[in-house]
Amino acid sequence: IVSMGQMGDGAQLERAFAGATVHDLFNLLSVAILFPLEIISHYLYHLTKAMLPDSVNDGEEWEGPIKKIVSPLSDKILKSNKDVIKDIATGKVDSCDAYYPALCLDGIE
Repeated sequence: IVSMGQMGDGAQLERAFAGATVHDLFNLLSVAILFPLEIISHYLYHLTKAMLPDSVNDGEEWEGPIKKIVSPLSDKILKSNKDVIKDIATGKVDSCDAYYPALCLDGIE
């Protein structure tokens, strides 16, 4: 479906369709390998159980192991302020001086 968005250019559509086909085959082969492995050995169940904490309460947010590894590294490179887009969309911002390191020229338009 995504590759159909490239219908304006025939060569680009061919490349996009080929990429989508490779992606579909990867998904199919992953299921063909992992599903029987899970049925026979319950490998994915035990792996997931080992990754989760012993108890999780309702409404508690779980932070995965990859996020624990990547977050400290990305915080040294990129500081994100998720309120910027919300404040700009609601019109609460006249100047973005408060949102370092955003670059604003003549205010927000």
